[in-house]
Amino acid sequence: MSRPVDARMDRTNLTNAAQLAGLGLFAGLIGTLAMTLSQKAEMAITQREASDTPAKAVQTITGVDVPDPKQEQDLSTAAHVAFGTGLGLGLAALAKVPEPARGVAFFAGAWGAGTALITALGLSDPPTRWGGNKLAIDLGHHAVYAATAAAAFVELRRLARV
Repeated sequence: MSRPVDARMDRTNLTNAAQLAGLGLFAGLIGTLAMTLSQKAEMAITQREASDTPAKAVQTITGVDVPDPKQEQDLSTAAHVAFGTGLGLGLAALAKVPEPARGVAFFAGAWGAGTALITALGLSDPPTRWGGNKLAIDLGHHAVYAATAAAAFVELRRLARV
């Protein structure tokens, strides 16, 4: 007799997990768009060129070389959007953690994941060697990403009643 109840509860839990994952992905995309705007504004002020690190990461992982600068920039944009969107799953994984702790944990995980990846791939020195200006800019952009994604996740959950 307990089997049908368990099956229904499992289905409900799976549905909730899928809904949270979808909301997390959407929140990750929203955060990525906010971070992109933040980066564009900062680059306009500092005259910094767009980073090719996302494209270099894809090329290093896949072994595929993209010699054309325009295609490399397109690949950087696509990789940036895909990575940031995917990181939104972290919000779903942290769904039971109350705010603001969830947002803080998400920020630490998102910044740490990206930094660890580019460092492990040999595309960047570790942040301890970056210098204050570069570190502040990077942390600032990731704070914009995480805060926006976390706020979007809260609002999307409220709207979806999940």
